[in-house]
Amino acid sequence: MCRSPLATHINVYTLMKNSMVRFIKYTIFSFMVLTIVIGLASFINENEAVKEIRRFNADLFREIGYTDDELSLFCDVAFMHEDTRIRKWDRDIKVEIKNIADLSDKSIAEVDSVIAILAPLLAPIKIERVRSGGNLHVYRKVSEVVSHKIKSHPRPVCLNGMAKINGKSDRSWSINYACIYDGAHSNSQTLLHEFEHALGLDHPIKLYSYYVTIGRSVIPQYFRSKEDVRSFLRQPFYISEQEKKVIKMLYSPEIKAGLHIETFARRMEFTDEDRIRLIPEASKNSRIVIYPSPEEYHRYEIK
Repeated sequence: MCRSPLATHINVYTLMKNSMVRFIKYTIFSFMVLTIVIGLASFINENEAVKEIRRFNADLFREIGYTDDELSLFCDVAFMHEDTRIRKWDRDIKVEIKNIADLSDKSIAEVDSVIAILAPLLAPIKIERVRSGGNLHVYRKVSEVVSHKIKSHPRPVCLNGMAKINGKSDRSWSINYACIYDGAHSNSQTLLHEFEHALGLDHPIKLYSYYVTIGRSVIPQYFRSKEDVRSFLRQPFYISEQEKKVIKMLYSPEIKAGLHIETFARRMEFTDEDRIRLIPEASKNSRIVIYPSPEEYHRYEIK
């Protein structure tokens, strides 16, 4: 008995339809399995990341050696105020000057000087300048540095300098990419300030009696003599010993990216009095003390 062409066509259509349905089912099933596997892997990785952060060894950290004042500054600037967690690089830093063709030899040398200052403070992380393939991009002496972050202003705010670091996730608070900008009229100190931001340091909330580069401005608040002022202004880059120690503390192997200040305080066995003394009341809306500008110190008629 011969089938009609119509019946044969219907059977072929039915087979194709069934095959398509099976293909869609298998595809959906495979996608669901893959999603579950990825989710489980992410969960495991996240737990491992959290465990790694919670392994903070306070005894090893104390072996670094620091003063009470340095510990206070560390708590103030090393825990980023957005979520009071540590942000730091977990890989070598390769500095690339993106607009190097537009810069003078002096401007390029200043970048190299900052790198030379920071290099011994970041070990075992290495920092060096490269011609290409950098993960820290520097734009020097740009015509304008504009920030849209200050929402209280109706128009974008022009700044002397600015640093941007990559976003964070629940599983990683590490820095793996950053950009630095400094304006055409900014001095070398602005460059050092922005480099510190790119390393994971935030503006301090508290006021200190010594010079703090990462402060909103870059001048010490208290000078005891004209000679102190002269000595300060003679230096091409200003970074206090306290701040150097804080960078060393941040990049010590014991401090992991993502470490929360509460975990740090518990492991360090901070008392209630220690918390009040060492941990600033940090919030996005906190009032920041604006330090004097360098020009104000010329009233001393330094020669």
